[in-house]
Amino acid sequence: MLLTPADFYAPDAFARELPLFARGWVPACRVDEVLPGTQKRVQVATTDVLLTRHDDGALHAVSNVCRHRGLTLVEDTASGALIRCPYHLWTYASDGRLVAAPFMESTPNCDLPRYAVAEWGGFVFVNLDHTAPPLSEMLAPLAAQLKPEQLSRWRIGYRLTFDHAWNWKIMLENFAESYHHIGAHVQTLQQIWPGGESDATASNDKWIELHHSSHPDFGTFSVYVIYPTFLFALSEPATSAFWYRMTPLGPERIALDIIGLFPEEIAADAAAVEASKAQLMAVHLEDIPMCERTQSGLKSADAVLGPLSHLEAGVASFRDWVARNRA
Repeated sequence: MLLTPADFYAPDAFARELPLFARGWVPACRVDEVLPGTQKRVQVATTDVLLTRHDDGALHAVSNVCRHRGLTLVEDTASGALIRCPYHLWTYASDGRLVAAPFMESTPNCDLPRYAVAEWGGFVFVNLDHTAPPLSEMLAPLAAQLKPEQLSRWRIGYRLTFDHAWNWKIMLENFAESYHHIGAHVQTLQQIWPGGESDATASNDKWIELHHSSHPDFGTFSVYVIYPTFLFALSEPATSAFWYRMTPLGPERIALDIIGLFPEEIAADAAAVEASKAQLMAVHLEDIPMCERTQSGLKSADAVLGPLSHLEAGVASFRDWVARNRA
């Protein structure tokens, strides 16, 4: 069944898509945001997850909701070897095992639910489905392009945070094609990487690959979308990368962090990082009205999802993936 305009705003359509996030490997944060003794709250689909790292380096992903009365355990970040609920001081080990419940002798089945977690390229990924294929196995075909050993050494240079009133698929589709460079980015990206010269034909039923022609001063630019929500762009020569950490919050709402990643020597150059941040912000400000107006337009009675060009091959493969795999 093909997607329709209603799939971009209807609550029942969003509910059918929630299992896509629960069954997929979702990027949660960078590895250096979860150091030993750190507890970090993240959201995967509608599940509140707490990332922890034991002193021995073992990484865990557990529920961030106390098994007693349902209190959120950590609001943002915390530290310590133990997870302690502030309400009644129920206490859990870093792997979610309940170790103390004051004045209670029997607490069966009260360990925190655990989720699959993996590190790749300096990213921490979470999967709510323990039967999912290993992350490393899934991403192995992209190792040559993304160079995870190199990315694992890169550092966060900046973070831009937004709360946008549009569907997650609109953000993903905008990210995954450069056809719109000729309109939305005519004064910015189109001058460097012309949309008409982009190529998304290597896209498949697991990810989107979008490659651009090489610019004599700025090199090449490649965009990757690994389903369900890993949006990543990389410049070559390897000087910067951009991670759009997108969290779908509802049929017409997303949380978005745009995170700039750099080799250590560039991350330490404040002027270079600030210049990159300003360029990215300029591009995103051009995207915002396009995404807002698409969200609005798709709700019109005569809206249709029209034919896609060869430059939008990745969008076509993505829509097919959603239609085949949603509930």
